[in-house]
Amino acid sequence: MFGSSLFKTIQWKLVVIYMLLILIAMQFIGAYFAREVESYYNNNFNETLNAQATLLAAHLDGYLRSPIDEKHDSASLKEDIDNLIYNFVGLKDAHVRVIDQSGTVLSTSEKDKQIIGQKTSQSEVTIALMGTRNEALRIDPQTGHRVKMLVIPVKKGNVVYGAVYMVASMEEMYKTIGKITNILATGTGISLLLTAGLGVVLARTITTPVKEMTRQAKAVANGDFNRSVQVYSRDEIGQLGMAFNYMTTRLQEAILNQEEEREKLSQVLANMSDGVIATDREGRIILMNRSAEEMLEVKRIEVLSEGKTLYDVLRLPPEDEMPLFGESEPLILEMMLANRETILLRVTFTPLQQDSGKKGGLIAVLQDVTEQARMEQQRREFVANVSHELRTPLTTIKSYVEALLDGANQDPEISERFLGVTMNETERMIRLVNDLLQLSRFDSQGVQIKRRELQLSDLLRYAADRFSMQAEQQEIELIADIPELLPVIDADQDAITQVLDNLISNAIKYTPKGGTVTIDAKVNPEAKRITVTIVDTGIGIPKRDIRKIFERFYRVDKARSRSQGGTGLGLAIARELVQAHGGDIEILSEWNEGTTVSFWLPIAEKGGQIA
Repeated sequence: MFGSSLFKTIQWKLVVIYMLLILIAMQFIGAYFAREVESYYNNNFNETLNAQATLLAAHLDGYLRSPIDEKHDSASLKEDIDNLIYNFVGLKDAHVRVIDQSGTVLSTSEKDKQIIGQKTSQSEVTIALMGTRNEALRIDPQTGHRVKMLVIPVKKGNVVYGAVYMVASMEEMYKTIGKITNILATGTGISLLLTAGLGVVLARTITTPVKEMTRQAKAVANGDFNRSVQVYSRDEIGQLGMAFNYMTTRLQEAILNQEEEREKLSQVLANMSDGVIATDREGRIILMNRSAEEMLEVKRIEVLSEGKTLYDVLRLPPEDEMPLFGESEPLILEMMLANRETILLRVTFTPLQQDSGKKGGLIAVLQDVTEQARMEQQRREFVANVSHELRTPLTTIKSYVEALLDGANQDPEISERFLGVTMNETERMIRLVNDLLQLSRFDSQGVQIKRRELQLSDLLRYAADRFSMQAEQQEIELIADIPELLPVIDADQDAITQVLDNLISNAIKYTPKGGTVTIDAKVNPEAKRITVTIVDTGIGIPKRDIRKIFERFYRVDKARSRSQGGTGLGLAIARELVQAHGGDIEILSEWNEGTTVSFWLPIAEKGGQIA
């Protein structure tokens, strides 16, 4: 594995390239040099052989003509020719034969002297005796060596007197050429080794910075921007290293800026009161903020992992039954949550377009308009209730006044009764208007309270004393189970008194004769608060009405409430006042089994000891 990865490195490639360049260059040089050396030695060998043969033939001219002139005998002739051969033939491993005109061997330098006096039948000799020079390359059948054969005629003018036959071995020449070739090959090998070493050194000057930049690139890819590439030189590699360091710095700055922007966007999306859902071009959800999760009661992780679409989370009909989302009017959706609560959502769709113009996805903005719709409904109901509450007493007053104007005032008894009814209706309208003005101030200015240290037990006993006569008249037992001393509270006395008046009066109103109304107060030292409880044995409240009991103008028994002078605003005012003190109020009730109203107030930080 290591070897295979080594051969794929640029360092190895550079070394191989340099070695191949040297090898190819040496091959061309070696081939040219070997050819020239061989040509040189061949030419030199041939020239030497020709020179010696020609020189010998020139000197043999006089000796070969002497038998004809009968100047020498055969013995002295042979001796003279042998001397010539010895003196003029200096080639190693060269053999010479001197042949007369008839083809008879007169002398030879070979060890085998038996051929002297014999006639030769070689075709080359025959051609030479005819006056034509002849040469050829042969393979010696005995030694297997390459030999050069040369036959030169010995002649004077056009008369041929004999021939010189020379055979010289070329093996020494080729051995010399082989040695030179081996020297050249050895030099090539040494050059390749030196080239490989120098190539490794040179390649490292290139690959070391590249490897370091590679490691740095991997570190940057893994998020480590604290490292930098070491610059070894000012050449192109060094400039590349400096550019890489600059790029790393700029990339770190860009990523930090991107992370900051992404964090800002994430915080904006996370803290938006509106829900935001983004989809890809296939409609699958790729982004959902916390508000959207809470509105739709879904888990973002599950939605993204399961690849759900807007149709799935918004519980819409299939795509073929719904128009495509686009830049159109917002869609109002009514959805029922798991707790059976129904909410209204205003969904605005914005398509995303890519630079190429293709559809790139969709952004859906969800607004919970449930409270807005409820407030609008309450506003309409409030206007209708106010109109109804005012119209009823006004109609009654008008009827009685018209009756008085028509002559009923002549009867003192009837006149007094009609005026009494008119007075009661007028007082009810005054109470209604006062309650409306108080709620209006709460809505516009907030609940304005003047805090001071109060002893709640005194307020409770005072309220019980004030309603004791009314309870006694209606034959209702009013029980005040109030401790002698309670912790001090910081509260507005008039506001707490109004709360007690509303709650106690409601309890007495809706409790039949023989019932009981109990006022109780307990201290919760751990929660640092006092809880006041008013329990009656009256008609109670149905479960379906409890969650609406604090709404303005809401009555359980509308006819009875109106007949007893109720405006339907008392509990709404009581809750506003209690919550303004940092407390809260709640009602527990069963139909025909009585009602328990409890509210709690925080104890003052320096509220004294608990009794």
